[in-house]
Amino acid sequence: MTRTDTPRHARRPASPFGDVKPAAAAAGVFAAVGVVWLVAGAWLPGDRWVAVHMFTLGVLTNVVIAFTRHFGDTLTRSDADGSDRWILVTFNLAAVMVMVGVVIGRPVVVGVASTAATVAVLGNHRHLRRSRRGAIGARFAWIVRAYERAHGAFVHGAILGGLLGAGVLTGAWYGSARLAHLHVNVLGWAGITLLATLVFFGPTMARTRIEPGADDRAARMVRLGAHGVTIAALLLLASGFANGLGMLMRVLAAVALAVFALAVTSTCRAVAGAVRGAKPGAARWPVVAVCAWFVVATWLDVAVVATGAWRLLDGVGLAMLVGVLVQAVATSLAYVAPMLVARTRGEREPLRLALERAATGRAAVFNLGVVIVVVLALVGPRAATTGAIAATLGWTLVVLALAQPVAAVLVARAASHPEGHE
Repeated sequence: MTRTDTPRHARRPASPFGDVKPAAAAAGVFAAVGVVWLVAGAWLPGDRWVAVHMFTLGVLTNVVIAFTRHFGDTLTRSDADGSDRWILVTFNLAAVMVMVGVVIGRPVVVGVASTAATVAVLGNHRHLRRSRRGAIGARFAWIVRAYERAHGAFVHGAILGGLLGAGVLTGAWYGSARLAHLHVNVLGWAGITLLATLVFFGPTMARTRIEPGADDRAARMVRLGAHGVTIAALLLLASGFANGLGMLMRVLAAVALAVFALAVTSTCRAVAGAVRGAKPGAARWPVVAVCAWFVVATWLDVAVVATGAWRLLDGVGLAMLVGVLVQAVATSLAYVAPMLVARTRGEREPLRLALERAATGRAAVFNLGVVIVVVLALVGPRAATTGAIAATLGWTLVVLALAQPVAAVLVARAASHPEGHE
């Protein structure tokens, strides 16, 4: 085979999502380790805490940082000069040290690592803010503003998490700070980012368009929902006060969370309506399912906070973490996977087709697994043996559904390059 003297990287076009590749790789490593902790957590240090934070801190935050930066630059037509690569490196080192600090019981390590992670996220916030302010007439600049609000939520959550991990907050204030930490991270950092991104990226993945005017309504609702999460987090923190004052703060927090749930319902209805009518594709039903779980999880959360039925919080958390966020991350990465591993349309097409072949069945298996684990968490340990078997089945379905697209891409990639040369 005759080769030219032109370097390979100069002869092939760059991937449109090439800038998210390092973060996607880091997220993949955290995900793999998280699955190990999920399966064998009882025999490993840190147990469930490590598995949860492998996803929320290791997977989710890597994806959020990378995609908000990518979409922020795209929507504001900014040029990414690569000068802020320290953000991803610093964050991932900090995330690892947070895990290590908790496992070995060193609060100082947790505090320092949380601070470093916060600095990295603030660096990304600064980039987004600078891009938005420098944009002229950007139609979707409001989405970048929503990303900035989400980054602010991460900072608040990191401060609370650092205080909790360092043992500063104890007693009733530990419980109220933990609730505030969970809500501001899951609904603020992840939820607001996802809600804003769904407006344009959900229909894009399904190869369709949202109805005219829906993006303007979403801009108002997302802004309102972001304020609702911020107020709710402050009120949940204040619920640590004794007697009736704490209860009043909790009920008011539920009202603020209802504002966020209303924003989710309005936005997701428009996105799901557009995507449901799209042509069959790998992302169609997962996006619809993400929207459905998002609405269900947020309204369930309102009910739990309003009534103080904290026993149900694990089930609500699973609905949000697995049904909404894991599914959204997996769907997004599957959509960009052909563009990450292949640079030409001819190379990408076999990968895209491989992902579409079992898309409907994969979505059904994944969401059946989510239903099982969420229902079991909501019902509680009423039948220990049966519940354990069902929970194992549910998690097995979830993991298999997540592994299938990875295997499909690897097989299709190997088939298109059987001997490893051009």
